[in-house]
Amino acid sequence: MPMWNGFGSPDGWEWLWMGVMMMFIWTPLLLTLAWAMRQFGPRGGYPGRRRDEAERDAVEIARRAYARGEINRERYLQLIDDLERAPQPPGVATER
Repeated sequence: MPMWNGFGSPDGWEWLWMGVMMMFIWTPLLLTLAWAMRQFGPRGGYPGRRRDEAERDAVEIARRAYARGEINRERYLQLIDDLERAPQPPGVATER
């Protein structure tokens, strides 16, 4: 049975066969692209999330420095106050 009928266009079964074969080609390509984007793309999701994580990390660093005695109470409170008053980048909403 020839692939194309006499009019130069595929009939019903040939369309089905082409659709199945395209799934075998496009599915691995799209899955590979999605994997590569997750592996090598930007981390952290949206900018607000990265800012919140960085702020929590900074507070934790200040707490640990205070606990080890590297900074005094006044310096610790000043650091926490500075972190809370840090200006927000445009378009980033925080939950407080």
